[in-house]
Amino acid sequence: MATISRTVQWTLLTDLKTALEVPPPAVQQAKFTVKSLSPNEIAVDVSQALFSNQWAAKINGAIIQDASKTHIEWRVDGLGNKHYKHLIKISDGLPEGLLDDHGIQEAASRVALRIFGRKEIAHLANVLDRGEIVNAIGVGRFENKAGIAAATDRRLLFMEKSIGSEDLTSFSLGAIQAIDLKKALGGETLSINHSGTKAAITALGHGQGDSLIRAIRAAQTAPAPHQPAVTPTVDVIGQLERLAELHTKGILNDEEFQAQKTVILSSQG
Repeated sequence: MATISRTVQWTLLTDLKTALEVPPPAVQQAKFTVKSLSPNEIAVDVSQALFSNQWAAKINGAIIQDASKTHIEWRVDGLGNKHYKHLIKISDGLPEGLLDDHGIQEAASRVALRIFGRKEIAHLANVLDRGEIVNAIGVGRFENKAGIAAATDRRLLFMEKSIGSEDLTSFSLGAIQAIDLKKALGGETLSINHSGTKAAITALGHGQGDSLIRAIRAAQTAPAPHQPAVTPTVDVIGQLERLAELHTKGILNDEEFQAQKTVILSSQG
């Protein structure tokens, strides 16, 4: 069986110092192992556990500081289809409110999601891009599969219900030429004309189709955000201080500390 790779983007709503302190306990709670940790990256090992249907995996995260936020770009390499589940288990151990949820919980609170639990909703964050915001959510069927429909500020997507499934269909807002809604006693049907092809999300709950259409149209007409050029800066002293803190706390041993220190100093040469 071939190794499969999946990427997930996290944004922690805290500075780099705190962002480096919280993953080890969360990884330990998930019964995984932190193999290495530095101000720039984290590596995690997931051991195979047949009893709990857990495949072995290597998880590597590139850490990027952004003002008062910290981004982690995860890459999960492993067998099977539990890649996203590994990261959900780690996120379960994070302090409440630390992980940016892309507005998912607020959007979900406005509709009835009776057939979905917290983990299925949390899985939605794994397929979103950094900074992508969910404005409306519905529950329906696409190509005879039950799942979650979500309108974000960038696209309309449909994610199959199962956490283990990787089945995702995405319609970019710029390529949606027309949308239409039909209402019936059995639910609502959202029809999409996308890049010359037609698709339909059926069996949406009453009012959910309306919410999705309003969110799509609002996002299509919203002005593009201004993005000024940013010159990246490297805070060498700050990185060395954070590295020393990790060493003092025993998160890094002497060898790891010296190796990471060498990497930071050599990057300035």
